[in-house]
Formats: sequence, structure tokens, C-alpha cells
Amino acid sequence: MSVSIYYQTKEKPLTRVENAKEIPSEATIIWYDLNEPTEEESDELLNRFDFNPLEMDDTIHVNPRAKYKAYENYQNVVFHTISPRDYEIEVLNIFIINKILITYHHNVIREVNEVYKQIKNNYDKDLDCEDIVLYMLDHIVDNYFYYIENISDKVFTFEDEHGTDRTNKYMMDNIFDLRSDIIKLNRVIMPMKDVIDTLQNESQLVQDKRHKMYIQHITEHIDKEESMLQTARDITREIRDNFESYTSFRMNRVMQILTIVSMIFLPLTLIAGIYGMNFENMPELKWHYGYYATLVIMVLISLGCIWYFKRKDMF
Repeated sequence: MSVSIYYQTKEKPLTRVENAKEIPSEATIIWYDLNEPTEEESDELLNRFDFNPLEMDDTIHVNPRAKYKAYENYQNVVFHTISPRDYEIEVLNIFIINKILITYHHNVIREVNEVYKQIKNNYDKDLDCEDIVLYMLDHIVDNYFYYIENISDKVFTFEDEHGTDRTNKYMMDNIFDLRSDIIKLNRVIMPMKDVIDTLQNESQLVQDKRHKMYIQHITEHIDKEESMLQTARDITREIRDNFESYTSFRMNRVMQILTIVSMIFLPLTLIAGIYGMNFENMPELKWHYGYYATLVIMVLISLGCIWYFKRKDMF
């Protein structure tokens, strides 16, 4: 568990303190960063700031969907980051109450640390909580590029190596693995795109011109990422469809050959069946050349069937 407390004033850059009592009254930003807080600390947060109990229950016990919601005295925004281990969703829950910013997460979120360093190293006396939220959103969206470019490189490499290879029996397993990763990324990107649209068009978070320009910059990035994911998904679908079409063609070809073989042997089986019957009165069985004549007839029938099927381009 870790609770970090920061503040900033017009004269002093972002500073960390051990206790909220150390925060001066002239602070323009107060930032509480909670990483894996205990249930008691979460309850204290709920009681101190009068948050919606249902909202806090989602924050504490489940992974809420990416969203933005404005209440009477505070705003709540949920961002989704990507786990570098397995492309799964990690949740960053943010509350904004005037000059107070609360970030709540159950895992270490590297974007939070990146924004802290950015603010620490680039002091801006006019910084506000909305700026910090947009900085975090920008870092989150920019970090998506790493994962999307990684999966795109895998897809393009796979296409170069196996685009014309239709004999690799493990190819479909690889395709399904790639598509699984694409789906995981898409589960993060699409809800976040909706949140960004909401922030841009309907939120109290983006009001002045500076914020609107910044959110437009973020929107362009996530639109590009969506396009890259769509391209990767289309390529894997085309490779999969080509492989399935070729597999289906090969199966049909095998069935066609088996059918032709069956058709050739059908009259031969009929002849063998007739002469395999145990009737006593079959005069041709007494003929000295009967056996050889039967073999010749069977060969001629086979050759005739082969000629006919060849003429019809059946093989």
C-alpha cells in the first residue's frame, strides 16, 4: 500500500509531504495518489470528500469501465492503461474536487509516475488539476503506441513470412494468438476513445481553449491508433481467410480424387461381384480365355473412365 501526497503553490513547484497537515493554505493543487490503499483508507476517502458510495464501491472492488461523470461537487474519470505483461486492462480512477486531485489505482501505473516527473521538472505556476488529468491521458494514449506498434510489427512480419505459406499447420494457431492480442488492445482503445469524445464535447474538464487544443491533440493520436489496430485486424483476417480457402480447396480436391477412384472401381466391383456368385450354370467360366478376357474388359473400363474424367477436366 502506498499513499503519496503532493501540493503546489504559485511560488513553489510540486512538493511531496508525508501528512496532509503539512499542506499550506495557499496551495493551488493538492494531489493524493493512492496505490493499493487499504479498505480503511478508502472509507476515509469516501467520508472526507462525500463521494458517491456506489462509485467508490466500483472503484474499490471492481474494475470499472472507462468513463467520465460529473457530480454536483466533483468529477470522476476512469482511464484504462495496458498491462505490459499480457495486454490486460489496468484501471486508473481519478477524482477532481476543485483544486484537489485524487488518483486511485490497484497497480503501479507508470503514467502517473511519468506525469509526476514531468510536472516536477517543468514547473508551471498556472497548472491546475485539469492539466494534470490531461497530461495523464496524453501519456496513457501515447503509451498505447508501443503496444500497437509491437503487435503491428508482429502482424507485418508474420505476413512477410507466411503470407504465401499455406502448408504450415501451426499457422492458424499463430493467427489466433495475434488476433487475441488485437482484441485485448481493442477492448482498451475503443472505450477510451469514447471517453475522450465525451471529454472533448460534454465535460466540465475541458473548458478553456488551451484544454480544447490539448484534447484535440490526444484525439488525433487515438484515432491513428484505432486505424493501426484496424489495419492489423484486417491483415490477420485476410491471412486467415486465405488459409481457410486454400484448406477448403485442398479438401475438395482430395474428395474429388476419392470420388473419381470410387467411380473407376464401381464397375470393376460390379464385374467382380457377378463372377463371385456361386451359380453352377455360368458358361463363360468354362471358357479357357475367360479370366484373361475379364481382366482386359476391366482394364478397358478403367481406361475409359479415366479418359472420360480427364476429358471433363475432373482431374
